[in-house]
Amino acid sequence: MKSIILGSVSFGLIFWLAGRVIAANPQQVNELRQTNQCLGCDLRSIPLPRASLANANLQGADLRGANLREANLAGANLSGASLSGASLRQANLQGANLTEANLIGADLTGANLDNANLKGATWVDGTIK
Repeated sequence: MKSIILGSVSFGLIFWLAGRVIAANPQQVNELRQTNQCLGCDLRSIPLPRASLANANLQGADLRGANLREANLAGANLSGASLSGASLRQANLQGANLTEANLIGADLTGANLDNANLKGATWVDGTIK
């Protein structure tokens, strides 16, 4: 079974944040944790800061409002994913496939986008520095 490391916090504990359940589908989060893929998953508002998701297949995933700050998404397939309002500050997106991804309102401050495929991606109002 593959583990996703979130600093010193166990992956299973991310479902509870400030005493409330987050919007992400728990079964789909478990699928991601076990297989490093989850096509079309509902991962809205999920807190995954510093997660190790290199080469993950998240094609068409709903990651609106997700916290992916400092996450390693190198080589990940995020084609067609909705990342609007997501925090990707300092995230490693090197070589990631962001084809047709929705990045409107995403915070990409300090993100590594070297060799990322952004063909057809929408990022109006996104922050890229």
